[in-house]
Amino acid sequence: MFHEIKKLLAITGQKLRFLALLIMRCPFNAAMTVVNAVFLGSAFNAVTANDSSRLLTVCLIYIFSCLGLFLYNGTIWSIYAPFVVRMEAKLRRMLFRKITTLSCQRIESAGSGEWITRLNTDVQMPFSRPIHLPHAVCAIVNISVSAIILGQMNLTVFYLVLLFVIPHIVLSQLFIARAMPALNKKVLETLALNSGDFAAIITCADTAILYDGQEFLLKRFKNSSLQLMRANMKIKFRNAAGAGILPLFGLGGYLALLAVCGKWIAAGNFSFGDLTAAFQYRGGILVGSMMLVNSLVSIKASTAGINRINDLMSEKTED
Repeated sequence: MFHEIKKLLAITGQKLRFLALLIMRCPFNAAMTVVNAVFLGSAFNAVTANDSSRLLTVCLIYIFSCLGLFLYNGTIWSIYAPFVVRMEAKLRRMLFRKITTLSCQRIESAGSGEWITRLNTDVQMPFSRPIHLPHAVCAIVNISVSAIILGQMNLTVFYLVLLFVIPHIVLSQLFIARAMPALNKKVLETLALNSGDFAAIITCADTAILYDGQEFLLKRFKNSSLQLMRANMKIKFRNAAGAGILPLFGLGGYLALLAVCGKWIAAGNFSFGDLTAAFQYRGGILVGSMMLVNSLVSIKASTAGINRINDLMSEKTED
């Protein structure tokens, strides 16, 4: 999977710059989790101690920290977003030039719908999906930082969080992400067929009217549209199953942590500020895990389009 992405980036010639922007983007979520946890823990401890000056200091530090983090993140995204658009445009031009060098027999064998899909949908898959590789990297950093800090804070809380997070990731990978490449490949193939049928309605309209073939063309387009809908519904069903798994482990882990830490607070072994900070680090792990799962599903779903691009770019051209 990642080998194919690396191969695609090598084709564009922008691999190093893409990696540099990816590295600069990835610390934001982890830093925001730490800032929120430190602020809430310190703020509630200050409130418990009835220390208003300390609370004011904590709030001011939090405001300036958030301003700095969002300014940094906005700057990186303002560079990353146009870079991705330019890289996508470059890849589309490279694919178009590659198609024009193929033999006429190869071009005719696929049909117009196939080439339109490759130039549009396939090219958009690696870079224009809402959640993809950048979000996976951010999630990994967020999970790692939150887990290290939470483990140092309280190992029991850390293990309790992992008890609910790990099964969620495993189930999502086994029953959802694993099937995505094959399902998305089927969607792309059906989309190409549907685009070809739609193009035939437009280009062959005069011939269809002359020979009374409008009903035949419309029936073909209807059948391919139904096939496309069924293929998309299989993906939607998998995504819905993943959304159903989330509350089971997310809310269950929250209640278990609240019950255990509540007893510690009652016994005087844990403060409310520490509990609030622990919830923030747990949120960093949980939200990071959710983002990682969704990113892996999205990456695996886009693998079909990436493979099609790499296969096309490696095809032999006409002498």
